Amino acid sequence: MEHLRSVGIFVRTVELRSFAAAAAVLSLTPSAVSKAVAVLERSLDVRLLVRGARGVTLTDEGQRFYVRCRRVVTELEAAEREATGARAAPRGRLRVALHSGLARGRILAHMPRFLHEHPQLQVEILLATGSRSLEAEGIDVGVFIGDPEDSTLIARRIAELTMLTCASPSYLETHGVPRMPEELASHNCMVYFRPNGRLYDEWAFLRGDDLRVVSVRGNCCSNEAHVLTEAAIAGTGVVRIFDVMNAAAVASGVLVPLLSDWSQPGPPVHVMYPRGARSSPKVRLFADFVTALFEDVRQDQRATPRRNDSQRWPMHRA
Repeated sequence: MEHLRSVGIFVRTVELRSFAAAAAVLSLTPSAVSKAVAVLERSLDVRLLVRGARGVTLTDEGQRFYVRCRRVVTELEAAEREATGARAAPRGRLRVALHSGLARGRILAHMPRFLHEHPQLQVEILLATGSRSLEAEGIDVGVFIGDPEDSTLIARRIAELTMLTCASPSYLETHGVPRMPEELASHNCMVYFRPNGRLYDEWAFLRGDDLRVVSVRGNCCSNEAHVLTEAAIAGTGVVRIFDVMNAAAVASGVLVPLLSDWSQPGPPVHVMYPRGARSSPKVRLFADFVTALFEDVRQDQRATPRRNDSQRWPMHRA
């Protein structure tokens, strides 16, 4: 317990990557913050931070120590909020990681309203290129595509995405419009590759009880969905995209949906946060805010139930 204050200072310094920034937040001097961390290092007989011109970075030992300390500090902050009745007025720093495609396609347009309604929150938004280690990076809450791999996190499933198979009008004029899923085998299909390196080159189509899985191939693949989307808009080939992220491209006619009489199930969307943050009013507030943004998707799914299968979707990149 004698080092509890120093642990809190250490955690804040890691999160902000700077003694000066931590000092400003904690209303201390930079020298006081540096001294507190140094005392902690001496008591543990291990170096936790590397001081540099661009701030501080963690040593390997410091990284392991930080992950555990972050949990402790989160639990203490939650206990303090409960004891002081701070639930009614969420305030302070909220660090959010968003899948970049979801952010641009659905979430960011609504963030000004969230900030206006909660002026006492200081929101840091990180656009993520894939799933993140929330606790290790000091992230309070994340919104990601796919099934969570970290069982230590609380994951709230808020939607099931639907895929669209699309091509540009110019491509279809030259190469023809596929009328059945199997016809995609003769088209240039640009594919995404998953975070685990596997190509997403088997596209599923469902109509009633008729499930067809088509192996596709083409001359372009990428781990960035927008790369494939832009290539499709330019007339390069056929692409499979998330409907909620590309509504504008479809509505404007630059991409034409194909095989619309077949449903094309996609991965789930999760709001995730460390277990220690479950009682945090600001985390709950943001989780509820994002959940509400996908209400229309959930309504569509209730109207047209999806086939129940056991497919797992690894966390997607943006």
